[in-house]
Amino acid sequence: MTLPDQTRIRASQQASWQHIMLLSEQLLHSAKRQDWESLERLHSERENALDLFFREALIQDLIPVVQQDIKKIRDQDSDIVQMVKNNRDELGAESRRLQLMKSRIKEYLSAGK
Repeated sequence: MTLPDQTRIRASQQASWQHIMLLSEQLLHSAKRQDWESLERLHSERENALDLFFREALIQDLIPVVQQDIKKIRDQDSDIVQMVKNNRDELGAESRRLQLMKSRIKEYLSAGK
């Protein structure tokens, strides 16, 4: 492979990886805002970008950068999973409160008959 080809491939891989990292940051911000629709869309987009990225062999000097960033992505994803779990728990608690209120209203209405 010629030097211009290597330079072009490296630039392309760096741009692709920067896009993946940007998507990862956007995922984290969407989760913090509880924007679940954006989270789903961004997750799908990042999965596709990762799939495309790893179809080719990496330029050697990008490997350490990608390895380090993968650790960051893993940590971010762990934070996102925790936020989703917390939101699910909050929604479950809210649902139980609404069911209790509905039950009390029914009791109140039936007591007045």
